[in-house]
Amino acid sequence: MFFLGLIGVFGVMMYAAVTGGNPGAFIDLPSLVVVVVASFFAALAMSKGKFDERTISLTGDAAVIIGWLGFLIGLILMARGLNNLLADQMLGSAFSVAFLTVFYGYFIKLICLMYSNSK
Repeated sequence: MFFLGLIGVFGVMMYAAVTGGNPGAFIDLPSLVVVVVASFFAALAMSKGKFDERTISLTGDAAVIIGWLGFLIGLILMARGLNNLLADQMLGSAFSVAFLTVFYGYFIKLICLMYSNSK
């Protein structure tokens, strides 16, 4: 049932992305790698090197925090260029990428929560 639920959640998210515009706007590989890898290592450190169901739950919790930290990093990087705000056409796309880390964090949290509760 976990995989059916995962496919259903992913399908609804993709439907929202497709009907809302461009699903490619939701894909930023560097942001995804930062959130996934950092949250896994944070969970591994919190579980003292043991990989079990608790580690998966901690990965979800860490993903949300890492996502917000990624958002703040993105805002800080954008704030450096605020003196050229009118001349900078990249500010809008950089702002959306900053939000993607939060999106990825909550999505990973949902997957980990689904997995933990399916056991």
